[in-house]
Amino acid sequence: MVLLVVLAAVSWGLGSFTSLRITLPGDPLVATAWQLLFGGLVLTVAGACAGEGLHPSAFSATSLAALAYLVLVGSIVAFSCYAYALAHAPISKVSTYAYVNPLIAVVLGAVFLDERITIVTIAGMALIVASVVVVVRHEARRTAAVRAGAAAEAA
Repeated sequence: MVLLVVLAAVSWGLGSFTSLRITLPGDPLVATAWQLLFGGLVLTVAGACAGEGLHPSAFSATSLAALAYLVLVGSIVAFSCYAYALAHAPISKVSTYAYVNPLIAVVLGAVFLDERITIVTIAGMALIVASVVVVVRHEARRTAAVRAGAAAEAA
C-alpha cells in the first residue's frame, strides 16, 4: 500500500512537471480528458494487479451518487481547473491545492456526513492554511524581486 501511495505522489508530481514541458492539446478539456483516461487506465491495471474487482451487487443509490459527484466535480471540473492553473500560474502556487484539498474534504465530511471535527483536526487545518500562506507569499516576493531586477536591467 505504501508503495502505491509513493507511486501516486511521484506520478502526480512528474505529470505536473512534464505538463509544462511537453506539447499538450490546446483545449484544456481535451488535455484533461487524455490525462484522466491514462490515469484511469493505470489505476485499473494497478487495481487488477492488487486483486480488486467490480461487484455490482454492492452498488447503492448513495454510492452511485458519490461516483457521479466524483466524476463531475472531483474529476472533470476540478482537474480542468488544475490544468488551466498549471498553464497560467507558477507550479509552486498550483501545487498548494494538495494541502487545501484535505481541508475541504474534512469540512465536507462534517457538513454532509456528520463527522466530528476535533481540536487536533482544527490545529492540523490551521497548520495547513499557514503553510499555504507561507508558500504563496514566498512565491509572490520572489516574483516581485525578479520583476524588479528585470526593470532595473531594462532602465
